[in-house]
Amino acid sequence: MFENLLNSIRRRCINYFIRLNTGARPVFRPPVELPEPVKKKDRPIVNVILFILTFISTTFIGGLGYDSFHSALINGLFYSATLMVILLCHEFGHYFAAKKFGVDSTLPYFIPVPIPPVGTMGAIIKTRSLVPSRRALLYIGTMGPLPGFILSLVAVIVGIFYSEIKPLPTGSGDLMIYGDSLLITIIVKIIHGTIPSGSDIFFSPFAMAGWFGFLITSLNLMPIGQLDGGHIVYALIGRKQRWFGWGALFCLLVLSFIWWGWIIWIVLTLLILMVAHHEVPEGETLSVAEKIIGWVCIIILILTFVPVPLKIL
Repeated sequence: MFENLLNSIRRRCINYFIRLNTGARPVFRPPVELPEPVKKKDRPIVNVILFILTFISTTFIGGLGYDSFHSALINGLFYSATLMVILLCHEFGHYFAAKKFGVDSTLPYFIPVPIPPVGTMGAIIKTRSLVPSRRALLYIGTMGPLPGFILSLVAVIVGIFYSEIKPLPTGSGDLMIYGDSLLITIIVKIIHGTIPSGSDIFFSPFAMAGWFGFLITSLNLMPIGQLDGGHIVYALIGRKQRWFGWGALFCLLVLSFIWWGWIIWIVLTLLILMVAHHEVPEGETLSVAEKIIGWVCIIILILTFVPVPLKIL
């Protein structure tokens, strides 16, 4: 009996490692033939309710820290509207790309989280049919991060222009400091010059929304399993994507010693996302322009990635 238990554990470990390294779920073969599954219908009312709750949640979080109700409402709305437009364009970019290639997908589901610092965990769509080719996978993967990044870039540039450089508080109380990506650092340097020692930039609502847009873009572009970056790198180089996935997982492991939040992404990768992308048919060869678009997304990842997104002083 004990030997059977060990064999079962060993078999499960082997199957898990295979799935982690291929992205493939174990095949279930029913003893009898089952009827064709009924195609699920969209229920837009659920998407609309989640959108409204997320808009309220982000407005509330964006208004925290202001002295008057009027200031809190105005700044909360600026932050919320900007962030929601970024998220909408990101998710509907995926949605329309999927529709173009005949891939059945859901409408975006927004995730409200009424706690600082964001007010949301973003939004997701789920594909309900197979992706027909690597070319389709490239477009589905890139058409979310690209429009989201462009809108985030506009929000960051405008927002940083209206942001103020102030001395850091010296009294008691916690202060939330947002980490700088390479692109944020360059934009701040161009607009405000060198920030004096003991001071920092205090983001306007537009800059905050753009900063979170950059963060969401970089998280999605990590070349891991079922993330957008995993889709893109698999579309570009096929099964070799798994080496990028293992490299990204190793980097997250190292960074988790600096910022504990990366442990969450490690757990998500090991349990849900997987390191490798599942196999997708080769299909039509990618053009040079399509390959450039894919690698541009990887450059965007490098420019927007923040090793330590948040810290408390």
